[in-house]
Amino acid sequence: MATKEEPTTLDQTTLDLRKVPLVEPEDGMFEAYANVVNLNWTLHDVRIRFAELTQQVTSDSPGTWKDQEPVMVERVAVTLPWHQAKLLQSMLGDLVRSYEELNGELKQVKLPVVS
Repeated sequence: MATKEEPTTLDQTTLDLRKVPLVEPEDGMFEAYANVVNLNWTLHDVRIRFAELTQQVTSDSPGTWKDQEPVMVERVAVTLPWHQAKLLQSMLGDLVRSYEELNGELKQVKLPVVS
């Protein structure tokens, strides 16, 4: 009489991600710069929107440096389930704490006004 095999399951609570191979897609990994972050959420997940605050010449101007106006260019959005968002919060908190221990407290930066 044949025995019925139990289905194998992946126990993600004990999975050591440091031992899981990291594979980069053939066409490379997408990277983006952002200096503005915004959040949206639902009952099931959190969406993090990344944008870049930069300067752009308005379409009706002659295109000189003084004709630039600030714009936010949305670069990418990443949606995470709440459990991953909580893990990200912990990881970022630990990272910022370590950075500030070595380099001092991060403070809000100010830009000079140039006339």
